[in-house]
Amino acid sequence: MAVLALVAAAAAALPYAYTFMFSQFVPYDDEGYFTVTVQHLLDGHRLYDDVPVPYGPFFYLSRWLIYGTLRVPLVTDAVRLITIGHWLLCAALLAAVTYRLSHRRDGRLWLTTITFAAMTLQLSTAVREPGHPQELAALLIVAACLFGTFVSAGQRGLVCGLLGAAAGASLLVKINVGVFFAAGTGVALVLLGPTGGWWRVPRWGSIVVVALPFVLMRQSVGQLWAAEFCAVATLGIALVWIAACRVEVDVRCTARDLCLFLIGILCATVVSVGFILWHGTSLRGLWNSAVLRPMQVPSQFGWPVRIGGYAVLCGAVSAALLLLYETGGERIRARLASRVLPLCKLGAAALAIGEALAERWGSTPATLLTCGPAVLWLALVPPLGTRWSSREVFGRTLLCLIAAPQVLMAYPVPGSQVLFGTMAIVVIGVLLLSDVLAGLESARSSQWGRGVGRVGYLACVATVLASLSLHAKASVSAYAQGRPLDADGCRLLRLPLQDALLYQWLVDNVEGSSDTFVSPIGLNSLYAWTHRKPAGPVVIDDSWKLIDATEQRAMIEAHHAYPNLVVIDHPGVFGPMPRGSAPFLIYIDRVFRPVARFGPYVLKIRNDRKEFAPSGCAYPGSAEAGGSAALVLRLGLPPRAIAGRVASVTVVDLYRDGLIADTASGDARLQASLHNGAGETLLARGAAAVDMDVLRRQEGLVLTFPNPPAGGLGALPAVCLMDGDRRRLLTLPVVQALALGAR
Repeated sequence: MAVLALVAAAAAALPYAYTFMFSQFVPYDDEGYFTVTVQHLLDGHRLYDDVPVPYGPFFYLSRWLIYGTLRVPLVTDAVRLITIGHWLLCAALLAAVTYRLSHRRDGRLWLTTITFAAMTLQLSTAVREPGHPQELAALLIVAACLFGTFVSAGQRGLVCGLLGAAAGASLLVKINVGVFFAAGTGVALVLLGPTGGWWRVPRWGSIVVVALPFVLMRQSVGQLWAAEFCAVATLGIALVWIAACRVEVDVRCTARDLCLFLIGILCATVVSVGFILWHGTSLRGLWNSAVLRPMQVPSQFGWPVRIGGYAVLCGAVSAALLLLYETGGERIRARLASRVLPLCKLGAAALAIGEALAERWGSTPATLLTCGPAVLWLALVPPLGTRWSSREVFGRTLLCLIAAPQVLMAYPVPGSQVLFGTMAIVVIGVLLLSDVLAGLESARSSQWGRGVGRVGYLACVATVLASLSLHAKASVSAYAQGRPLDADGCRLLRLPLQDALLYQWLVDNVEGSSDTFVSPIGLNSLYAWTHRKPAGPVVIDDSWKLIDATEQRAMIEAHHAYPNLVVIDHPGVFGPMPRGSAPFLIYIDRVFRPVARFGPYVLKIRNDRKEFAPSGCAYPGSAEAGGSAALVLRLGLPPRAIAGRVASVTVVDLYRDGLIADTASGDARLQASLHNGAGETLLARGAAAVDMDVLRRQEGLVLTFPNPPAGGLGALPAVCLMDGDRRRLLTLPVVQALALGAR
């Protein structure tokens, strides 16, 4: 049954990951940002000097191996499939960590299933930023946690070297994550070393790790939310450090092991830095862009972590409980271990697993982030009457000291970082559940207690499988209802109808009317979809505060060389952009004029450019263009090839799925007709079907309405070209045309 449960979890996870990944596209498009920076590397640009990026060279080394050496196409489909691989591999490796650190063998597979299902849901946040360096950083952290479960007298040195290599690589992927990871791992190795002699100096000196939250948040600690977050993070690290000081382990680290850890960091650093220097980057550019630039982020971009008084209260109670446990006598410790701690472990396990199962798209729960660190130390207290093996002690200590500082990943941007930063806490929650169930099934427990333990395994597994199955079902359904984009490199993508129409409209206009494009919010994925190259090496993301004035002036010069440049403007994804203080945005507003609008997106062309006709859409025109009609829609067919014969043209409200007009309708209220620029009727009631290629060769296509709809065109109007079987050959959204003529 345990094996079948694990197979069922894998069977649900695969379709869930695939359909969820390919049914989302977020406007800030971090995916496109990293795709363009990797393409710059492959094209020979110098990263960090010419292409300022705040992420480390190990990430680009890994992408160069995938897209450069292995020749994997650098397109949306491939990027997302690789992200699915990172996502599910992290879940599988964390499940393996649970298997290795579970004390009782009987329930290992049940607990493994719980972890795998919970982490599949927790790490679904990767869908928001496919191709982001944090997915590689997460994989390195997970691999290190698994390495820690293989420690033994003979393998201790190798494990420490691998831990160092993973820590060094993570430092050169995302520096803040690497610092938290390296600090936690280093402190764990020190505390798992000897307890006497000169080792006492580094052992007691490792307490400085508790200052990490304050050092990180010193610029914001004057604000209440930052002070509270700093307090709960500091307390969590301190409690784990105190508990780790008291653990008893048979296989302890030596000075040689610690040196191997540092050598591992050095080796990863030499390989990564050597790779990027080989590609022309200077050490000065690497330092300024990958080290100094991320340090500026807290003062320029981010938002508060949601935190409440319950988190501070939870930390205070947990600290008092640990103090009582550490300073009390054997009798008090035994009472706590038998009566109080199991209930605390059960509550912490329910919190961790419940938060993972409750993850929803667009939601980042902060309860686990702020309450989780305070209960991590419970995983270092064995159940009453249980003696852990060296592998369990070493692995749990390492896991807890990695998990405690990783919550700081949520500062200053508590988005998907919340879920990546708490992934190890979920695993610890499953281990706490393991401790509780092991206690119920121990030889000292009654027959009733052992029965409750077995039922507990089944109930937990059934809950996580049901949650994963429901998510998978909803995701598969959303994917089936989504609409594909007719653009290269994203054939697997299926988006909601309105999103599909929007991005198809943008692709059609860039392909049909530009030599390249630029968007103040990025939208860098469109470069691959439209086979266009960016005008310059500076890549736009969602924060203009991180692009200095010198870089913006270089951008202006680079973009000025493209006469048919199209601007895809937007007011801002995370709030209004600084249009009056950013030189490049001032340049856009002064040199370009708007010509068409779809929702918040505005197409702009140069002021001196001649008349512009939007592609892939319909837009209201003047009444004169259609004779005596009171309403005219001009049709701009897309530049892409579309096969078929058009038998009728309909106008529908896609939002309400209501018919507004139809060239084949016999109802006078719905009648419409399609004409060319010369006034010839192409489609009307009783007219023969017209080949799509014939329509493409016509100029000035207009759809006229003798009796305009009284209620207007609806909330989301679209013109649909239908074949003889009433199937849609093409859907054109109705957009707002602005100033199409030359200024």
